[in-house]
Amino acid sequence: MTPPLLRRLLVLIAPTVGLPQPGRGASEPAVPPSRPGNLIIVGGRDTPMAVQQRFVSLAGGAGRTRIALFPMASTQFDEEAREVMADLRKLNADTHLINIDRQEAQAEATAQLLETFTGYWFLGGDQNRLAATLLGTRALDVIERRYQEGAVVGGTSAGAAVMTSEMLTGRQKPDKGETPPIARGAIDLARGFGFLPEAIIDQHFLKRARYNRLLSAVLDRPQLIGIGIDEETALQVRPDGRWEVLGNSYVKIIDARGARLTHDRRHLTGAGNIRLHLLPRGSVFDPRRGRVTLPEGG
Repeated sequence: MTPPLLRRLLVLIAPTVGLPQPGRGASEPAVPPSRPGNLIIVGGRDTPMAVQQRFVSLAGGAGRTRIALFPMASTQFDEEAREVMADLRKLNADTHLINIDRQEAQAEATAQLLETFTGYWFLGGDQNRLAATLLGTRALDVIERRYQEGAVVGGTSAGAAVMTSEMLTGRQKPDKGETPPIARGAIDLARGFGFLPEAIIDQHFLKRARYNRLLSAVLDRPQLIGIGIDEETALQVRPDGRWEVLGNSYVKIIDARGARLTHDRRHLTGAGNIRLHLLPRGSVFDPRRGRVTLPEGG
């Protein structure tokens, strides 16, 4: 007899039950399974069609892609989830909304269901809700393994912030509703999913003027690279380890790995030799060498 949870989850995918699993037959993903997949990380607001097309292509291509959408960062099914699902289906991607709680994320039925996807997309809202639901669960274990086998993982806004091992929670200390100082311990960090362990990501970067927030976080953790992603802009983390900028605006890179740091009695931070990169669409950053390739000017 089919367990109740599996019956309920199968309702979400009833039109496509019986499709071959990723890596077998017609559903074989385009990315070779012997190497890690790609990350597509969007800074929020509308995801440009070209970025969605890149995501679908990396997840197997039109007619061969099977995408799971996770809306748990939000407290309700909202317009964003419906729009993203509609956009991906227009690209001939077999797309399903997977709204699970923590108990369901631990279930065998959920793990079996998540095995069948070639792409995983995390929607916006509150990244702390995503972390609370999925960290340490069988569901996230499956997604991490599928990524290592070549699947593509992506997200926007909260779904971008949660991609790193140390995640910006959106809180500052103390929280006075003002621009945070660049100071030791001013920004609250928590554990994220860890797909991009060498970085800290901040989203809506230009629109919400988050330079102080990201600078404080990076100078507290200078071994991590700060990534500020503007709205309608994405960073693709490629299997070769390089980061490529997609979309309509900029990605800002704050690299303090070679910086000299001081702190005064108020914990305010001084720093020298910080490297800042302003990367428009088409730029590529090599985090291992700290080198940037910019697109040729018109």
